[in-house]
Amino acid sequence: MARDRNRLLNFQAALGQRLKQAAAQPKRDSRLAVFAANRHFLLDLADVAEVSPMTAVTSVPFTKAWFLGVTNVRGTLYAVSDMAAWLLGRRTPNSDATRVVLLGQRLARLRTAIMVERVVGLRLLDDMVGIPEATLRPWEKSAWQDKDGTAWYEIDLANLVMDSDFLQVVQN
Repeated sequence: MARDRNRLLNFQAALGQRLKQAAAQPKRDSRLAVFAANRHFLLDLADVAEVSPMTAVTSVPFTKAWFLGVTNVRGTLYAVSDMAAWLLGRRTPNSDATRVVLLGQRLARLRTAIMVERVVGLRLLDDMVGIPEATLRPWEKSAWQDKDGTAWYEIDLANLVMDSDFLQVVQN
């Protein structure tokens, strides 16, 4: 158990270090790549505060199934939403790869976190081509295709957390 925890801490530290390094390279436009709801998403590093393994979440009564509840991260409460449950109506499978993405400084007043199936790593927009004809949701900024042909959808996290459907966590 302690060994697994150390592995997770090492992974998180390495990912945090890579995020800092990527953010320090202004010429390379990189994004955090995640997989959720059967879709590949890109998140602006400026909007991501932290990526952590799934932690204990306290459920909140009378909320929709995709709103998991609140979690305490170093004394700060974050509202946690499951992207797959919100978009597809089915929960993200809980595994060692499941992660919670805490939204960053620009969105800090909202104290929001999204649960994703896994973090893929960092992707450079320079290595992708835009998909201009892609059908985007209101909170998706753009669509990209990598050299392997995988479609990636860039999320505008500020628009996501202000989306009226996303804000309606209370069960009707």
